[in-house]
Amino acid sequence: MNDRRREEEKERLMRELMNRKRNTVISKEGNEVVLTTGTEKPGQETEVNFGTVNASKDLLSRADDALLSLRKVLEGNQKELEQMTKESGLSNADMERFQQEIADDYGINVEEVQTRKPMDSGREFAEILEDVKGRIVGNDDALAQLTTSFRRPYVMGETPGRARNVILVTGPKGSGRHASIAAVARSMYERQLFLSDEVYTIDMSLYQSGAQEAIFLQDLYKDLQGKGSVICFENFEVGFPAFLRMVDSLVNTGKVTLSKRYVLNKGVLVENQTGLVKDAVDSLSAEGKYLVFITTKGTSAVQNAFGADFLYHVLDIVTFRALDADAVQEMCGLKRDELAARADEKLQLKVNMDPAVITWIAEHFDKTNGSDAIAEIFNNFYIGLSEAVLRQNLFAETDALITVENNVPVAHVKDETITLVRSKTSAGEIEQINKELDEIVGLQMVKDYIYSLQSHIQMQQIRKQQGMKVSDVSKHMIFTGNPGTGKTTIARLLSRYMKAIGALSNGQLVEVTRADLVAQYVGQTAPLTMNVIKSAMGGVLFIDEAYSLYRGKDDSFGLECIDTIVKAMEDNRDDLIVILAGYQREMAGFLESNSGLKSRFPNIIHFPDYTGDELLKIAVLQAKGKGYVITEEAQPKLKDYFDEVQAINAAEAGNGRLARNVVEDAILTQSKRLVAHPEDSMEELRLEDFDFTIKVEPPKTSFLAQ
Repeated sequence: MNDRRREEEKERLMRELMNRKRNTVISKEGNEVVLTTGTEKPGQETEVNFGTVNASKDLLSRADDALLSLRKVLEGNQKELEQMTKESGLSNADMERFQQEIADDYGINVEEVQTRKPMDSGREFAEILEDVKGRIVGNDDALAQLTTSFRRPYVMGETPGRARNVILVTGPKGSGRHASIAAVARSMYERQLFLSDEVYTIDMSLYQSGAQEAIFLQDLYKDLQGKGSVICFENFEVGFPAFLRMVDSLVNTGKVTLSKRYVLNKGVLVENQTGLVKDAVDSLSAEGKYLVFITTKGTSAVQNAFGADFLYHVLDIVTFRALDADAVQEMCGLKRDELAARADEKLQLKVNMDPAVITWIAEHFDKTNGSDAIAEIFNNFYIGLSEAVLRQNLFAETDALITVENNVPVAHVKDETITLVRSKTSAGEIEQINKELDEIVGLQMVKDYIYSLQSHIQMQQIRKQQGMKVSDVSKHMIFTGNPGTGKTTIARLLSRYMKAIGALSNGQLVEVTRADLVAQYVGQTAPLTMNVIKSAMGGVLFIDEAYSLYRGKDDSFGLECIDTIVKAMEDNRDDLIVILAGYQREMAGFLESNSGLKSRFPNIIHFPDYTGDELLKIAVLQAKGKGYVITEEAQPKLKDYFDEVQAINAAEAGNGRLARNVVEDAILTQSKRLVAHPEDSMEELRLEDFDFTIKVEPPKTSFLAQ
């Protein structure tokens, strides 16, 4: 190989290994890093100081990053260098010279790196544990277990091609699991044991169908190739089986063998559509990563999701517990100090807090969310204080006292008292919805059910916040009844109601039919249904004519849709309400299509047909809403008409829609009358404006009924 070719290969290898030119020069003075790129003309070299300038992304921003990266090249990337040697045609002697020149460029003594003393893992991780305890309140035993799990590969050694360790972390929400893992990673990064303090999280509940395979693999590849050493897997209890098997393979064998041919396109893993390629990616490796599985359900959840072989490879099980009284007090003190410092810096408020506030927080914070709930309370305090600053236009240092009055935390800022509690329950919205419910004609049984549901949910929320057992009542419903009986109207009010009382996070109503859920081709129904469900998360999914989802045992697409809905209901029971609507008889048959439907829809609410008197009231309200008045003379005749139509065929007459159509037709007729008689009142709908022609026919009698 000639000298020119050798130099070209060196430059290429340097770009691949270090992502920058090999002749970059690093010097470090104190905490400042100065880099000379070497790309300028002679005499025009430019120094880039990372302490003050946002330099090119092609340069490493910290000297310790550069040193760590080079050490990784010199110590741990032998396989990669050997492979690149084969591809480039360089000899081993060329590669040795190349490594030495890189080391010389950066002032690294290869012999010192190769012969340095092994780390004292016991001392290092004892310091890490103390560091983490200083950042995380409570659960000292769990923190010790967690730190030990990260130390394990430093004691046992690592198996080539395998994850550094597989860790199971259990415990309730708000017990500090995520924060503790992040704290350990941060501490290890500060001691140059990690290249980054990033902790990646893969939420397995986000991938619910085979159609999302490419997305899942892209996310997994990105995290496996990232600088961070820790990958956390969450919600694997509800993960898609095919993707769980891939994760299981990562744990058991250290890699995932891909069933399709993939290539890298600008760093993103994409499926190759052009046949054989030179640089295809055929597997993903977990080598060098800590794989952490987080659950609230213990080892049984892991075994159910992955199987017994998976647990065999889990060497550390770390158990977090709910915060005890001492931990709550300690955390409140920590958050109090953080609030005071933040308010002083940002708001110019000198905050003092009455000890009674800490007692109030300990009694009222949501025990199911633990430390997260306490943090949220203090964040609400800060928001309240900032509102006071904005309202009073404060610009100079001011005192603020936080205390408890009438069992509610308040802040005294100058002459103003600010309530610091921010409730998820909207009293104004609840009042408005109740008013709208009262204005709806009829449906008293439906209204009574909604009122009772509100009381029950609010009481269960209070019990949950206090750490008491709750009665988890299903909120999913079936609305039966003929068209026009108010099913969609009530569903819309119900979604707003649940949002107002804090039972749903968003409160939107997503109204769909079979056409929106069931695809025409194999493999498309599940992802289509999941996309609709995702759009309804935090609100109500209203499926009209739901019985059409099942067209018999041979309707595989419909059955797939139903199965997907049932699973999503189970996985998202706290923030999704599904309402199925349709004719009473057809809905009864639909419930037999899936064994899980009956138990998941215990609330069956029937919407009866409107009586003639109720339709008259609806017509009067419809007219009023449009700026008209139905005269007293017309109302009796109108009621008799509604009675007759409903008696003939209420199902096809339209119920509430019948009243609306009659009023709209009367308005058109009135317009013609006013043209001929402009002196008449423009607001009145008179008897002669209404068409009392019976347009509905009796229901057809089926052959079987004859």
